[in-house]
Amino acid sequence: MDLIYECATKFVLLERYEYRFVVSKKRKTKEIFLNFCDSDFFHLAGLHHLTDINIPRNRKDALKNIVEKRKITDSLLYKSRYFVNSESDKDIKLRVEELRFLEEYLDTDNMIRIYSTENMKYLQSYIDAQYIIESQLKNRDGSVYIFLKQREENPEAYCAVSFFKKGTVTYGGETLYWMLKEKRDLNQCITLYRHPEYNK
Repeated sequence: MDLIYECATKFVLLERYEYRFVVSKKRKTKEIFLNFCDSDFFHLAGLHHLTDINIPRNRKDALKNIVEKRKITDSLLYKSRYFVNSESDKDIKLRVEELRFLEEYLDTDNMIRIYSTENMKYLQSYIDAQYIIESQLKNRDGSVYIFLKQREENPEAYCAVSFFKKGTVTYGGETLYWMLKEKRDLNQCITLYRHPEYNK
């Protein structure tokens, strides 16, 4: 199975869920609703960096071009000199490999921290995002960054705008504290984490 195909099919399954995060700063809580749609995948997978090969660049059709039409395949991606890069921050193959586990990175109770980029003096990234999650899985080496941004069409919801494995460059902001993590679909709501002092 193609790596990009496996990654895309897992992302399609993730679209059925919405996450509700409650975070705290100075005893004030904030709710973050995270969801996923087809147009998110192209940028998350880093396909926009592969500028030296001819791949369909319509963000809304990216998943269809991978899963159904098979216009974007591993053999095509390997033709780009940017697909495999020794700098882990820019290695798109490594990004796609880890993106297969995005759901697990969000579900884990081993999340390291979440940052707010509201206080710009802490910001070390040019990525346009309001929150940065650093997450780690117990059965995989290293950690990943997940950047969240408000959706333009729905300011009450957030999308993941960038994702990659932590490399030599570190990212951060103002540290927030996890109070609650919930994962919901049409049939159920699963509590992934609840802080002992959070009672709502």
